Amino acid sequence: MPNPLFGAALGVCTVLCWSSYNVAAKHGIDLGVASQTLAFLRFCVPGLIAVPILVYWQLAGGMLAISITRILVLVLLGGPIFGVVAVNGYMFAPLSHGMLFAPVAVFVSGIVLGTLLLKEKPSKRRFGGALGMFVGLAILVGFETTDGVPLWPIGAAFFVLAGAMWGAYTVLLRLWRIPILEGTLLVAAGSSLLALPLLGPWAIADMATLPPSQLALQTMMQGLIGGVLSVICLLGAVNALPNHVVVLLPTFTPSVALMITVLLGQKSPTPAEILGTIIITLAFIWSTKNKQEQTSQPATNAT
Repeated sequence: MPNPLFGAALGVCTVLCWSSYNVAAKHGIDLGVASQTLAFLRFCVPGLIAVPILVYWQLAGGMLAISITRILVLVLLGGPIFGVVAVNGYMFAPLSHGMLFAPVAVFVSGIVLGTLLLKEKPSKRRFGGALGMFVGLAILVGFETTDGVPLWPIGAAFFVLAGAMWGAYTVLLRLWRIPILEGTLLVAAGSSLLALPLLGPWAIADMATLPPSQLALQTMMQGLIGGVLSVICLLGAVNALPNHVVVLLPTFTPSVALMITVLLGQKSPTPAEILGTIIITLAFIWSTKNKQEQTSQPATNAT
């Protein structure tokens, strides 16, 4: 039986990783770093670490316990294609839309797939808590409207697709019980091989123009924090926490990112941001309070 405190610590670490590399990404974009470069660093830097380790592992006679088919599915759902879909949404809609539509899509897809594949039955309390979290999220990030041609539904479609991909990714991590070390290495290696042709031509040219300090910062935050540490923590969290808790973790990212920017002295929180953060926290506590609800453990499927 997984230790719930250990699972909670991994969940907190996951959200901290997501929030910190997003804050660093916003900082980089404000200074002129291309979004393709940030995505390239996020998915290719881990590959530089993972590929040599996997080669050594194979030469030393190690056996991979995860099928290639499962790794390909995880890479397609949570790798560079997911990153490109999410970023493309901002071409048609403002930042606040992505922060709202994507977490809702993660929750809905995660709950639907969790019910079908993990046999976890969502309760009214969980849905009520999730609704409260999304209300708090809407208050925290606001909801901008776009002028001119109303293209925001196209952006919303990209955000919903990205959220659904991530919801499926987290459910499959739990269903297949992906080992932390091996899963991190294989997903990182597969994502880097896909990111090279998908993002490389634009990112490499942009990186040549970046100041060394900014390139080093983004390499650490996107590649090591976002691409390695967050994956390790998420793999641990999905095996230690109920599915309905894991699919709500992205909802905390804007609140924690706000706290990080406040601690760094970059801005002061508005009353709406404070209220939204409080509502999100209380709603999350409400949705997970009922200790009598037991979540079933998924069966381990053979490939």
